[in-house]
Amino acid sequence: MAMNDINDSISIFVAIIVIFCVFRWLLGTTPQQPTRARRTTSNTSRNRPRAVTPEMVETVCTMFPNIPPAAIQYDLQKTGSVEITCDNILQNGGLPLPPPAVIPTLGVPSTSQASSSSTSTDADSQRSLIDKYKLQEAVDRGFVPTDPPKKWEATPEKRQELLQLKKDAMVLMARERYLTQQKKASASKENETTSTVSTVSTSSLTGNNYSQINPDDESELRRRQILEATERRWSKEVNK
Repeated sequence: MAMNDINDSISIFVAIIVIFCVFRWLLGTTPQQPTRARRTTSNTSRNRPRAVTPEMVETVCTMFPNIPPAAIQYDLQKTGSVEITCDNILQNGGLPLPPPAVIPTLGVPSTSQASSSSTSTDADSQRSLIDKYKLQEAVDRGFVPTDPPKKWEATPEKRQELLQLKKDAMVLMARERYLTQQKKASASKENETTSTVSTVSTSSLTGNNYSQINPDDESELRRRQILEATERRWSKEVNK
């Protein structure tokens, strides 16, 4: 009888331990599944290429024409921001080229959309970089930067100062290139407008002159036209 009680107690104890282990395993694995799912989702969203427009690539190309457009788009797909990509160029001195398997291709937008979007994006990017690197005072003074000396400083402080000078010079030179392009575009538009207005004015004046001819002068005008036609015909005959 005593042995049966001992065996029953052992069985109950073992059953309790097994039940405890099962509950512990269930409670331990259930919360991990959503966590793993969240991690997988976050990693997938982080690794997914971001949408890049041709205007974003054109903005960075305008500021840094020595960087290949393929490298710019590849970095924009990872950052999703023109400012961050420009900051990467300033910090690293360039951008790595994409692997051959992922060389990006861009569609060509319409001219009006590209010009308007590119102008607004360029201006916003220039402003954000100038504010970020605190170059507004240099812009107000009309400071024209020069390339900093290419040398290796002895102390970390000097190297950091030289790196900052290079960043400032690149931002200011990019701004100068942007302003030069805008001036050329404005001058081209003004020339087109002027030529159009001149053509319209000439045609309107010619029309007004013919409309203002008096009836008495019509015979004189016809006589001159006949005379000119005769002279042209005579010239052709002589040339033959």
